[in-house]
Amino acid sequence: MDQFVRDSEILHGLIELPRRDVALLLETGYLLMEFQKFKEAEEVFGGVASLLPSSEVPHLALGNLYFSRGKFQNALKEHQKAQTLRPDAALPFAHIGETMFALHRYDEGKQALQQALKLEPEGNTADFARNLLEAQELGIFDNIK
Repeated sequence: MDQFVRDSEILHGLIELPRRDVALLLETGYLLMEFQKFKEAEEVFGGVASLLPSSEVPHLALGNLYFSRGKFQNALKEHQKAQTLRPDAALPFAHIGETMFALHRYDEGKQALQQALKLEPEGNTADFARNLLEAQELGIFDNIK
């Protein structure tokens, strides 16, 4: 049973947590990112990952934090951890693809994005994946260092 149960108000991890509390913690992490409090955001996301060790969500948040800081290897590691936890979910594959593009590993990025589209051919994640593929074709990622 996935620890981040989608149809429950209580999330089961190391301790039981109300979904709204987890959402508030994650939003706090993103707010800290907005205020450029990156260390604190990393601590919040890492704490949620510790509380919910079977959830991909805090690993995606950590990956996004690292990506925003240009720490692409760290971002890739977190996104791959999320993908391992939810191999049936498209979003981790989309973020892996984005990170691979930032690392100039274009073939691997395209493969990850194609997997995302296979898992979710329509919707927000599919739109994200298609936009990343288009951006790569336009050379957007060529100037990232």
